[in-house]
Amino acid sequence: MSDYSRAVLWVGEVFLIGLAVRVTAGGFSMGLRLGPGAMVAAAFIGPGTITTASVAGATTGITLIWAIAFSIFATVLLQELSVRSALTTDRDLATLVRDFGAGYWWGVPVLLLIVLAVGVGNAAYQSGNLSGAGIGLSTAFGVNSAAVVLVCATVAAILIVINRYRLLERILVGLVAMMGLLFIGLALFLAPLLWSQPEIRLLPNFSGTNLTLILALIGTTVVPYNLFLHATAARQHWRGSAIDEALSGARWESCVAISFGGLTTTAIVVVAAALVPGAVDQPPLDAVISAIEGQIPGWGATILGIGLFAAGLTSAIAAPVAAGWTICGAMGWSVETHSLRFKVVALTVVLVGGFFAVVTSRPAALIVTAQVTNALLLPLIALVLMVVANSALLPRAYRNHIVLNAAAILVLVIVTLLAVSKLMKLFG
Repeated sequence: MSDYSRAVLWVGEVFLIGLAVRVTAGGFSMGLRLGPGAMVAAAFIGPGTITTASVAGATTGITLIWAIAFSIFATVLLQELSVRSALTTDRDLATLVRDFGAGYWWGVPVLLLIVLAVGVGNAAYQSGNLSGAGIGLSTAFGVNSAAVVLVCATVAAILIVINRYRLLERILVGLVAMMGLLFIGLALFLAPLLWSQPEIRLLPNFSGTNLTLILALIGTTVVPYNLFLHATAARQHWRGSAIDEALSGARWESCVAISFGGLTTTAIVVVAAALVPGAVDQPPLDAVISAIEGQIPGWGATILGIGLFAAGLTSAIAAPVAAGWTICGAMGWSVETHSLRFKVVALTVVLVGGFFAVVTSRPAALIVTAQVTNALLLPLIALVLMVVANSALLPRAYRNHIVLNAAAILVLVIVTLLAVSKLMKLFG
């Protein structure tokens, strides 16, 4: 590497650290109150995103970036429905679902499904999150992966026990800002390598041959538990504000943060596509790490490893918090972070996830499988949310109008068709 390139990387690192510190200290000076939306981005830009996006880029080039664009549109739309429902009723999403289904035969089964899907699913995600963090630091600095898993699990548990919600929020915002800018900068640095590749790896591909990857890319972005996480986090973040002010701020902040998350995912695809132009004899993520190290000797593996560690740690903090809020709301318990039941649920997710992260031998496969499962569960959660957003639980002025319903139905139909197609391939 030339002295000039080293200087550029050094300046870039200083800039990233400074920006991350500034964001962690309270957001940008342009009046954007970063918080709940950034937590959502921090939650979905986990090891699953890096693994899935790396696999997509290495095996298909940039042909599936359209799936990321759709995922961001769907995420912004569904998160807006969730936040609007919570802020205008001052109730978390799980409580709204419970209240809406009260007295109907399907009310209890839906709640049980949510509890099982989020509780068990988040424990599986937590395993992938902690495994990803361990792989990251092991790649960057050669430390023991299992030790990193235990340290990250301990950090997540401590933050839950001491009930420092604002500290937790700012840690997530700072880490996701650093991680996103790191990958975006790497993508810009490596993008010129794409232009020598064949068109088949550059033009959009809408065929069903890559259905598992498409579902995984959607599943790693449009995450059902984030709907519950965002609703409760927004209530806490905007508590005491007028509804219209809170809605306006939450929508803008959410759109910016989620779009930044989508740009980060796209950057990872570009990096993988640029460095691994075709089939390789090793797992795609390992191939990407090796290729980055080859392009930037002494820096490449460290950069990607730090990014993977940050992705794992942010999601490892967000997943148990989301599970605690969702399950407590569904069961009618307090969703305050100081409540004993919230802490028990969240710590259980940390412990179960930590256990499987230590004993599993194929963390990358576990991560991608969780993303596909997530995409298959998404249609039901999206349908429930859309029905709630149209119900009398919300003040009339804040219910869905025809344009929002049309957009939500479009998203619901697409994710349902993708899920059905996947099931038919599995059992057909």
